[in-house]
Amino acid sequence: MNCRESQEQLIDYLEGNLDEISRIELELHLQGCVGCQQEMRELQQLVAALESDSERIQVPDDFMKNVRTKVAKSQESSRKSYKQRAMIGLVAMLFLTVFVGTAVATNSFASVLDWWKDLSAKQDEQTQDYVQHGLGERLNLAAESNGVKVTITSVVADDIQTLIYYEIDDQNKGNKYMINYSDGLKIANQDQDWKREDHPAYLPVTNHLSLYSKTDHVYKGRLGVAPMTTDVGSIQLELSKLEKVTQTPGDPDTAQSVSGGKKEFVAGDWRFDIPVKKHPAIVHKIHVETKIDGNPIIFDKLTIAPTITVLSYRYRNENPDKSMEYIKISSLESKGKLVYDQFGLGGYGGSSRYEKGWNSAEATFESLYFEKPTDVKIHIDSATFSVSKHAKFAIDSSKGLPQSFEYLGNKLTIEQMEIGTPTKIVMTEELNPNRAYEMLDYHFYDKDGHGGSGASINGYYIDKKGDKYKIGDYLLRQNELDHPRMFSTEHHIEFSGGNNVPVGVEIEGYKVTSFYDKVVGISLD
Repeated sequence: MNCRESQEQLIDYLEGNLDEISRIELELHLQGCVGCQQEMRELQQLVAALESDSERIQVPDDFMKNVRTKVAKSQESSRKSYKQRAMIGLVAMLFLTVFVGTAVATNSFASVLDWWKDLSAKQDEQTQDYVQHGLGERLNLAAESNGVKVTITSVVADDIQTLIYYEIDDQNKGNKYMINYSDGLKIANQDQDWKREDHPAYLPVTNHLSLYSKTDHVYKGRLGVAPMTTDVGSIQLELSKLEKVTQTPGDPDTAQSVSGGKKEFVAGDWRFDIPVKKHPAIVHKIHVETKIDGNPIIFDKLTIAPTITVLSYRYRNENPDKSMEYIKISSLESKGKLVYDQFGLGGYGGSSRYEKGWNSAEATFESLYFEKPTDVKIHIDSATFSVSKHAKFAIDSSKGLPQSFEYLGNKLTIEQMEIGTPTKIVMTEELNPNRAYEMLDYHFYDKDGHGGSGASINGYYIDKKGDKYKIGDYLLRQNELDHPRMFSTEHHIEFSGGNNVPVGVEIEGYKVTSFYDKVVGISLD
């Protein structure tokens, strides 16, 4: 998921309109993306302000539609101003919306479920390591209210983040409940023990991770909290309501349910005083330079904390017509041991910030804290480039479908279009053997030139030998393929803009990937 896709889903996330897999995907992206965390907090601030004044303010029925339209226009403006924006459907950090669409459509959650179980098992192993090394604490802080028991099971803290693991048990064994960190959660001592941000709705909770539970009425999760200003203290966590979980990966009874239903909550009063001891990270200031296709890359800092390893770097694009969007750092190596990104889904750099001609990014990996490395090797797998090649094609909604057009010798077809709020579109692409591009950077627009669209995308990985593999089958098995490139072939688009009637599609360019298998060594002495 890239930042544009993430920000397009934030409103749905706050409204409870995401299925469980999409919610997990977004939560994973928020784990390491400061920019999207800020966007989330600003939306939370808006929602909180509306709720506090709800008795005095009469909100029109089409309020959220208008908000979405304004957001779409703002995103369109930003996209045209900054070519570093991610392309629709691009693999950014951790996961792909494309697989969500495929899995929901075919009810084939098996590989996602297996991945989720493995992720959760690794979290348990990491927690045990924290406790064994004195970096975390096993807790059994329990509170029960309205027939629901919440237990804080463990906590670990460092200079980067505090991780709080919890379980929620419905004593009536009828439902599953989770913490909604944007609704019903409060940290009573946040003004005293955190550096307050500028905006009034600041909340130190930065992310949430859903974990697998084999018990139907028990939910497991992890809250990520910004580091406290003190080394030793407590988190005074207060919960006034919990959200009912309505969709679970792998459950055939809910896999095909339609998202968008109103959130359900159980009210109560759960309070905890969670002891926290912050452990310092090891920060190595470095300055190591390399180049990819003539574009300079500078590795500036390696932060090794008990919970995470963060590699900070920046790069500059020397070719405006072929901009380097993402760098895939597949792993870090220390003393012959390789560590990968925390969730095993890519190794792409996090959100990119543009300043003074440079794009700054961070890649996160499993912790090297116990390795105490004196030198590290950075394994650069590949880079993704955005190539500018503009084209514009008209769509006549009064005429029959399909409607086709050609881009770079490849046929694209609008197969279906259902006008509504939003308008739903199905677009397909040919996959010729010599197709010049992998994925498109495009958007649909209305008669005023406005509009935003999100897409679930299907397609194939094509490896070095030219063999094809369905994305849905190999998303979580990319490491089995030799230099896989992802080619889109089918787009399921939701369009919002103006009267929701698209009159055209604009292609700004396309994505290509280059592989390097480059190793850069850095000394930490």
